[in-house]
Amino acid sequence: MKIRAFLLLTCLLANTAQAADFIALDRHSARRLTEAESHRQPTIVTLWSSDCSHCKKNLQLLADLRKANKRLQVITIAAESESTELAPMLDRYAIAGQRYAYGSDSPEAIAYAIDPNWAGELPRTFLFDGKGQKEKISGVVSRQMIEKATGLSF
Repeated sequence: MKIRAFLLLTCLLANTAQAADFIALDRHSARRLTEAESHRQPTIVTLWSSDCSHCKKNLQLLADLRKANKRLQVITIAAESESTELAPMLDRYAIAGQRYAYGSDSPEAIAYAIDPNWAGELPRTFLFDGKGQKEKISGVVSRQMIEKATGLSF
């Protein structure tokens, strides 16, 4: 009985630790994250989903680019509610940076705050040069796109 209680407690703590990896995104934070004025250094805000194969390509590229140039800041947003499956998926890419998942606001309200013209296609990437310029891209991004938009070399 003690072993079962110990195992249950261990599982609960592990799930809590994983859940702590993500910040619940609301419409106000979403708006702030996608404003060019919020980023004083080259930054990428990328929206992804656990069932999006193109998102995984982008995440791998961003992980590689972040390792190549530490000046690049990467912020990830899971375009879905937080779950225990999200952290291990993102951990596989070892991207340093803030992690968000959709919070208690309606997904539509969060999506609208992110970009009123966004139709919900993924991946969705916001590229900031840190000097007030912003570019939005739907679909797979390339190293060249990122270099051009952020002004960084990799």
